[in-house]
Amino acid sequence: MYEEWPWFREIISLISMLLSKTDFSITKNYDELLVDPELMSLGDEVRTMLVETRQAVIDVSGSKDISGPHVQLMRASSMIRNPYVDSINVVQAELLKVLRAMPADDSSDLTPELKEIKKVRIDALLLSIKGIVQGMKNSG
Repeated sequence: MYEEWPWFREIISLISMLLSKTDFSITKNYDELLVDPELMSLGDEVRTMLVETRQAVIDVSGSKDISGPHVQLMRASSMIRNPYVDSINVVQAELLKVLRAMPADDSSDLTPELKEIKKVRIDALLLSIKGIVQGMKNSG
């Protein structure tokens, strides 16, 4: 089916491209900082499914690498992108952790000073989201 259906081959190629951008260390960092210990097994389960999905794509495509025929391009792209995006991911996880620990907006514990700090941190969080989105794009 992979060889005979261009549409199917393209879908597998797109899935392969997405999977090649995944990073276990980043997901593990989010888990360690943000996930309730009782739910940690969910992250492990998702990472296991990711490994199985990667293997299925390699099996279906007959490739030796998840990046398929674009392995050199994906490797070069990752070498350029990852140092920037990885560091933004780390900052984002820390921001989420700190924001979760801050008082709720309607709390009497939220002083005007804390409210301003919270606003700055939310702005930084939004910028981190935009930075990761831009870094994970395939083209400019």
